[in-house]
Amino acid sequence: MPSKPNFPLELDDVSADWLSSQLARDFEGAKVNNFSVTQIGQGEGFMATLGRVDLEGQSVSGPLPESVIVKLSSPMQATRDLATRMNYYGREIGFYQDCASDCGVRVPRCYSWQAETLDNRFSMLLEDLAPAVPVDQVQGCSFDESAKVMRAFADLHAHWWNSPKLKSLSWPSPITHVQPVSESLALLEASILDAEVTGRFDAYPNMKRLLPRLPNLCKIEPPPPFPYTLVHGDLRSDNIFFPEGEPEPIIIDWQTCGMGQPMTDIARWLTQSIDIETRRDGEEMLLSIYHERLLERGVKGYSYKAMMSEYQLNLVVTLLMFSMSMDEIDQSSDRAAPLFHAMYSRLEAALEDWDVEKILKILPLLIPIFKITTWFKLKFHKEA
Repeated sequence: MPSKPNFPLELDDVSADWLSSQLARDFEGAKVNNFSVTQIGQGEGFMATLGRVDLEGQSVSGPLPESVIVKLSSPMQATRDLATRMNYYGREIGFYQDCASDCGVRVPRCYSWQAETLDNRFSMLLEDLAPAVPVDQVQGCSFDESAKVMRAFADLHAHWWNSPKLKSLSWPSPITHVQPVSESLALLEASILDAEVTGRFDAYPNMKRLLPRLPNLCKIEPPPPFPYTLVHGDLRSDNIFFPEGEPEPIIIDWQTCGMGQPMTDIARWLTQSIDIETRRDGEEMLLSIYHERLLERGVKGYSYKAMMSEYQLNLVVTLLMFSMSMDEIDQSSDRAAPLFHAMYSRLEAALEDWDVEKILKILPLLIPIFKITTWFKLKFHKEA
């Protein structure tokens, strides 16, 4: 059996000595005298355990922060197995090691991270962003809040646009390319059969009707993303903090980040984090805000028309993601059911509004063409 890691596996394992040792990396001579831990984020994050640590202590340079956030690997073995397969924990640690200090957007300060690969365990100590709070995703964000997110993510994407540094790192491999096509197909087919038994999509007729068209997509190796950038991968309001009186949001939870198409993030936000009427009324304007900001930040050769084509393709990607089984994700909280209903119903409406069924009918025929055109773009693209 593997030996127990030298960091907490559960919130009850957090100790003053461990906190002192981890904070000492940023605060010389850190000494925690008293602390208390309160679990937070139930029903908001599904891949890890979060706790707020209120503490008293000092360092050579002065007092320690009044509170920090501790993030630990999930207690569920199935969730950790999924995290292993997709390298979710490694992605977040990689992000803070290689990107966070200059990533183009505001992120929490990370005081320390530790990891053990045998049982896929990790721990992180992060800046507590309180009193800022995220908008409840079930309620949904406003147009103005979404406009801030569009500008922030245009900044992020422009900063990493076709970046050779990003391409040189090992951990940001595209989520769509992590496992073999045969494994993705088997998982999808099993999920579709399970959904028929459980009735998971009975309340969402568009999603249910489109499910049988998805396996054909998983029989084909997807082309590499191009243009590519650093994407968050789980851009939803539970992961965005809006500090009062400040123009820029702060983005948390980088476990699904990696190299991908920029519209991966934007499609997720517009179909998950705002209610249906807000999206219908403001979708075109929000996409224009994003595109104009990209151009302001120096992105070239990415037309509005190309962006809109990728946006529609990423509606399919979002559908594909939600079609997979959710059994490996902890849905035990009271908030899980209303949250998933909000996400499913908003995606359901977007699939109808954009006539995604028509896209799915022709997409298997277009993927070989996408592969050829992407090959040419990559072949003749000059790294910045």
